[in-house]
Amino acid sequence: MHPTQPVIASVIVPLYNAEKFVADALISILCERDIPLEVIVVNDRCTDASLEKVVQLGDPRIRVIDNSGKGIAAAMNTGLEVARGDIIMRCDADDLYPHQRLKDQVRWLLDNPEFGAICGNYSAIDSKGLLVVQFNCGTYAEEITAELQNGVTRTHFCTFAVRAEVLRQLGGFRDYFSTGEDIDLQLRLGESNRVWYDPSIRYQYRLHAASITHTISSIEREFFDDIARIYQQQRRLEGKDDIQRGCPAVPPSSRTAQPYTAAEHIQNLLIGTACEKYANGDKLDAIMTGLRSAMIQPSNLAVWRCLLALALKSS
Repeated sequence: MHPTQPVIASVIVPLYNAEKFVADALISILCERDIPLEVIVVNDRCTDASLEKVVQLGDPRIRVIDNSGKGIAAAMNTGLEVARGDIIMRCDADDLYPHQRLKDQVRWLLDNPEFGAICGNYSAIDSKGLLVVQFNCGTYAEEITAELQNGVTRTHFCTFAVRAEVLRQLGGFRDYFSTGEDIDLQLRLGESNRVWYDPSIRYQYRLHAASITHTISSIEREFFDDIARIYQQQRRLEGKDDIQRGCPAVPPSSRTAQPYTAAEHIQNLLIGTACEKYANGDKLDAIMTGLRSAMIQPSNLAVWRCLLALALKSS
């Protein structure tokens, strides 16, 4: 794309050592040909062949900029600083955009100027791109501003399309958050802008061993998820949170808790889906999904007990 050609949407892709997946991620975005877009790949000091994979695509709509290893929040802000589009989206370098996601969300925002953002449903896939589970973040299209104001986040931030001016007014992502920055942003977004939810699948989230979800400690992840909601309560009751007052909570230094592995994550998602299917009356499908969960890690006796309970209830 020529530097002076108008851009409607900017998709920011934070990149760190995703050589196995980044080409597929970018292709899933670049399939969109009806919407003028740019894809801003923010290199966070990759040490593998990720950048080579990006360059090999040879698409002029891709822009590569450097972030010097400052983390995910800084990477997103670096992309936001140079983005030329009126609408901003995010895609992690190991995930995928479904067909027509860009077109549908851009057109909706253009038709509904009173809203600052739109988001959607999403699914989880495994390292091979096979469906693990389709989440049910809500069956109906509706405004979710009020629930965000009450600390409820129903979907992944990567399903969001947000007006660039809105993100810049919010100050972008806060680099205090080494993870959970997306939850903090969603909550702050709902405090000052109207947000719409569309139940269509707008993102495919890949579960694999090298993802950030499965490489940081569970203690750290839970701390930042919780503190994002605590800070929202502070803003609502006191007008400012501890970050804005310059005295944020010190993150936990303990790394003794093991990361939540991709296999454990997939297994738990599947057994949860099995229970949901059973509750909806799909008993045979529930047992088959439970069996699929058990085979991910056959040594997990808790999952086998859940599967046995489902089988006994069905009989």
